[in-house]
Amino acid sequence: MADDYFTIASVPAEPGADGVPAARLKLAGSFDIGSSAELRAALRAADGSHLVVDLSRVRFIDSEALSALISGYLAAERAGLTFRLTGAVGIVERVISVMGLRHLLTSPAPAPAPGRSAPR
Repeated sequence: MADDYFTIASVPAEPGADGVPAARLKLAGSFDIGSSAELRAALRAADGSHLVVDLSRVRFIDSEALSALISGYLAAERAGLTFRLTGAVGIVERVISVMGLRHLLTSPAPAPAPGRSAPR
């Protein structure tokens, strides 16, 4: 799938209710090993902002792209920021659900209980 077309559109960050910028990435097409480096770079570029990743136009996602999204989520969590995925449908929603990550990525994760680590 590495030859499939994909796009990553970054919507400029605007201040959120808490004063921290809120950025949005709009993804479209197929995301796999061939596009994961660009996806990781786009996620890093949003560093310091709450981030919403719109997956409504993504038709395929593999483990490399999913790993990039998880890395983005973990970086946001470490910085005390939110990271959400929206619009996942079809196979993309299925992959996220099967991996047990749907709830983790579509809403802010709760703080882990004392003495427990955050879910992975």
